[in-house]
Amino acid sequence: MHNNKLNSINVSYLNLAAQSPSLELNLALSEKVHRTSPCNTHVFFMCDRALSSCSVNLLNKKSICDICRYKAKKGYEVFKERNPNSKLIKLTREDLSDINTDKLGKDNIDEILLGVHSTIGSQLRLDNMNLLNKKWRKIKNKMFNSSVGMFNYFNLFLKKNKVNNFIIFNGRLSCARPLVKVAKENRVSYKLFDASVNGKIPMYSTNEMFHSISFEKNNALKTYVKFFKESKSIAEEYMFKKRNALETNDFAYTGDQKYGFIEKRVQNLAKPIISIFVSSDDEYRFIGSDWAKFGLEDQTDSITKIINSDLKNNYDFVVKMHPNQKNIHFSIMERYLNLSNDVLVLFPNNKTDTYALIQKSEIVINFCSTVGAEANYLRKPVVQIGASRFRLLPVANYVKNAIEAINIIKSKEYKVMPLRASVVYFCYHGKTQFKLDSYKFLEDGVYSYGGKLIKAKAYMRYYAIFDKLYQSYIRGDRDLFSKLSLYIPNLIFGTNKVR
Repeated sequence: MHNNKLNSINVSYLNLAAQSPSLELNLALSEKVHRTSPCNTHVFFMCDRALSSCSVNLLNKKSICDICRYKAKKGYEVFKERNPNSKLIKLTREDLSDINTDKLGKDNIDEILLGVHSTIGSQLRLDNMNLLNKKWRKIKNKMFNSSVGMFNYFNLFLKKNKVNNFIIFNGRLSCARPLVKVAKENRVSYKLFDASVNGKIPMYSTNEMFHSISFEKNNALKTYVKFFKESKSIAEEYMFKKRNALETNDFAYTGDQKYGFIEKRVQNLAKPIISIFVSSDDEYRFIGSDWAKFGLEDQTDSITKIINSDLKNNYDFVVKMHPNQKNIHFSIMERYLNLSNDVLVLFPNNKTDTYALIQKSEIVINFCSTVGAEANYLRKPVVQIGASRFRLLPVANYVKNAIEAINIIKSKEYKVMPLRASVVYFCYHGKTQFKLDSYKFLEDGVYSYGGKLIKAKAYMRYYAIFDKLYQSYIRGDRDLFSKLSLYIPNLIFGTNKVR
């Protein structure tokens, strides 16, 4: 444990430094915070082989650790050159050796476990941790112990030192969620950062999780007010881009769909259509505790109830899976395959145009997806089951479960919601209020902090090839070989391009 007491400081944790742009974003936000109070020392913590498992190095491989450590130190050197009043502390395995959970309490343990489950869920695209095999149960145990060790270490550090701000990446993952929780416990202001569209659009928050529903609402309203006069044109441009699979401030998943195309099975349906849009189960399940109060219904179970209800007498149903679900865990895909025996399911690679299907539908039922706000903009009645990012905006007819959805449709109590609600939400996704002066997105996979690129040495990247490939293998990456044309240039040039 590092016992030197530090007064009135800002703290950043350089987690996942092997990955860009998380490192560059961390340094840029840290600089933004530091320069508001440059007399306060800015303390960086870096993992010096301290974690036994994290999202970037599941199996604690030395080669990946070496890249993370190297980039963290290089990044700090650039920060130190620009901001002399700073300090680096290296965390070791010994620092995180206190993995005693007796003093944590159930709430803290649940939150730490949620971070672990969120990390593993995103790695495997899995929503049920009971299905983990022996190898993944071992990874989960190591990840949990590392998270507990982090909580106990920083809990003691924050109690001993006057910390003004704690800067953390994302806040959702196993190596970040304990820090958010410990900041709350010690009433320390925490600042989260991340970016969308592979680093093109930076964002940050204060004392609020990115995926929290209140964060979405508050920032949507702020952006709408700021761009009020041009809000309608922003919304029009946003929908034009979405319909044409063009990049907005969010990733466009519809690039493989055929504009205006609806397959014959849908066209041949005789009754008015209720289209049901589902979302990625792993993200949906572990996204955050504030979502739970609005309902986190099992999507396939809910659909089964809907299609077997009296609604089938008056409507035909089409289930449209999200394109991002193409790599979901086999156990989840099996549920949809079984579901397809009873209802028309359009699987992730189906060419049917999402927006053409919306316009052909009488009613849209939505789980979590932004399709809910888009369908409302296209003036279709939307019944939203459970939580969603726009849940606090009047975009849809909100219900908690399938039974409520059935009842509101049977009684015809649903309605088309205000167009302005979707416009407000689109302003947030069409414009950004976030600015980090020292961070630059140069091109896909290439970022700079303070005008400098921070790359691992070539031999380090080559040395880590096997370990990274094996990590992809145990994640069940089915597109591994098809992505070699992407991975090889990343390896040679030290970039982080994605597909």
